[in-house]
Amino acid sequence: MASINLRTDPIGSSFLHYLLPAVSGMVVKSLYVMVDTIMVGRGVGPDALAALALTIPFFALFLALSLMIGVGGSALMSIRFGRGDYAEGQALFSQSMLLTLIVSTLLVATGLYWLDDLVLITGASGALFEMTRDYLGIMLMFFVVYSLGWVMSCFVRNDTNPRLAMVALVASALTNLVLDYLFIFVFHWGVQGAALATGISQMVLFGGVLLHFFSGKGVLRLKMPELRFDHMPKIISTGLPTFFIESTVGVSTLVFNWVLIRTGGDLYVTAYSIVINVAVLVLFILMGIGQACQPIISFNHGASASERVRQTLMLGIKTAIAVGVSALLLATFASDWLVSLFVAGNPALSELAGFAMPLYFLAFPCMAVNLLIASLFQAIEHPMTATVLSLVRGFGFVVLGLMILPALFPEAGVWLAVPFAEVMTMIGSLYLYLRYRQQTGESVPHPTGRLHNV
Repeated sequence: MASINLRTDPIGSSFLHYLLPAVSGMVVKSLYVMVDTIMVGRGVGPDALAALALTIPFFALFLALSLMIGVGGSALMSIRFGRGDYAEGQALFSQSMLLTLIVSTLLVATGLYWLDDLVLITGASGALFEMTRDYLGIMLMFFVVYSLGWVMSCFVRNDTNPRLAMVALVASALTNLVLDYLFIFVFHWGVQGAALATGISQMVLFGGVLLHFFSGKGVLRLKMPELRFDHMPKIISTGLPTFFIESTVGVSTLVFNWVLIRTGGDLYVTAYSIVINVAVLVLFILMGIGQACQPIISFNHGASASERVRQTLMLGIKTAIAVGVSALLLATFASDWLVSLFVAGNPALSELAGFAMPLYFLAFPCMAVNLLIASLFQAIEHPMTATVLSLVRGFGFVVLGLMILPALFPEAGVWLAVPFAEVMTMIGSLYLYLRYRQQTGESVPHPTGRLHNV
């Protein structure tokens, strides 16, 4: 892949340089969850699908912490590189890796010690408890390598090597796919086999991104970090929006599971497992678009090139809205086919999931705007604004919707909670963005791309 100059190359070509690797990487990330779900649904059964749905909050927590450190640290690194301060960029990388090692090790030790209590929090009981415990127990043993691999991939992507990050993710996904088939359909290891396949695939990701440091490309070097902690607070504060984007998926899923168990039992939880697994694919594509914008925005913000920052944001928003609308149309007209990927021979489950999916997917056009504006604030070192947006859209308004909408719409209310949250958040996102433009004295872009002065 040809090198890119973030200071002078056209925004369109810079965006495309990062878009395919970033989106491909995020799609592959979602396949870790989706492939497991499809294989388990086909090879083990609907009850196992419910067990996997109950582990999503814990999976999301580790991913959220990893991306908080990776995205936060790599965004700061890009800004330092934009200013020509390569030594501080290297220090940010080293401290991010050290922080990841410390946090992930402590969490894994805690999770393994209180494993039964964690599973009880999900509301599982009986056979569902055992399946959930089996899956989570094996996954925890791989989460340190998992976290280090994701953090390193963020830095490798921003260190002018997005292709390697993509290739490592694709290799990891293919490993997961092959091992899922072997462990579930050939060896009949059930949910334990699915967890083991996913864990081994994380090791492939880690090994793949390590190659960057032996290739001679980029600025970063892999070496023993100095025992410095001065950048860690800034890494965390900058990455908090990403943490809340990811972790609120887990928290809202946990709340959804509680509501659904009380609403319709295991059938509703299993239907939600199908819907959320397809939805996560779209969410990760939108996040990939945000990741493609982030190094361009961060670098040009560091270089005080505000017009290039604006152009990048507008291009990202238009691309994300197109993806959101396409996803909604697919869920509306092809929901039966999507559901059939996960389960067959269960008409009640297929009907419920097919009904829920188009309602849930109403969220995505608005989500596209919310995620890109939050990514902008994160990339230009306004983490508090991005954090507030991520919190209200991923948790606050979702919980409010779950409290209000089922009473107003008994059949559809629970599935409309996320669209409600995204609409409410979009109002706030646009207000905060317009206020930011006013404060900086810059022109505000119309949706058409024309400008007017505030």
